[in-house]
Amino acid sequence: MKIAVIGATGATGTKVVERALELGHEVIAVARRPELISAAARLTSRKGDVMNIDSVAKAIAGAEAVITCIGPTSTFAQGAGNSKGVLNAVAANLSPGSVMSLGIPNVLAACQRAGVKRLVMQSGIGLSDGKELSFSNRLTLSVHRRIFTKAVKDKAIAESEVQRSSLEWVIVRPPGMKEGPATRTYTAGPWARIAAFQQISFADCADSLVRAAASEPTWVRKIVNVGR
Repeated sequence: MKIAVIGATGATGTKVVERALELGHEVIAVARRPELISAAARLTSRKGDVMNIDSVAKAIAGAEAVITCIGPTSTFAQGAGNSKGVLNAVAANLSPGSVMSLGIPNVLAACQRAGVKRLVMQSGIGLSDGKELSFSNRLTLSVHRRIFTKAVKDKAIAESEVQRSSLEWVIVRPPGMKEGPATRTYTAGPWARIAAFQQISFADCADSLVRAAASEPTWVRKIVNVGR
């Protein structure tokens, strides 16, 4: 399959590109700075900005599926794994801007223009109403939603736009993520019961996103939780 990855230079996007290539897919890595992407077999790098429909439509041309890993910008560095990186990630979610609420509708329009039928969107477990989670996780999630109100609102608008689209969409909701190896032992599925505040690796989240794009037909038009 030919998969376009939007946000290909981010912490998750980088791992999505790697995993898709490992599985033998052709990959179009889309980023505002494609020059940062290392060359590889079956990999094409293209410039695209989710705030511009035309640039995204051109970037994803020829793809059969699109995986979008865009989210609030932070200075969290891959491999940092330290308190500064965590604080930067928290700060990004406290002031997320509107990259999801404005960018995702543009990605949807670009998919329609480019003839792409499958869209996988990385979201977050913070959007869950908690019904599928344990009582303690529901309580903690309620507090989380009050703290990160702006980020939840931004992603909620994006999720709503995706669900209203005619595409074969999948929304993937991981908990917090961290650097670490791919374990392939995570839990994933529509409304799966996971530990909402137990981190998983970017690599495991990436694996679930590629599965959603290429090998999980029962996930189509579903919200998929990924975690432990």
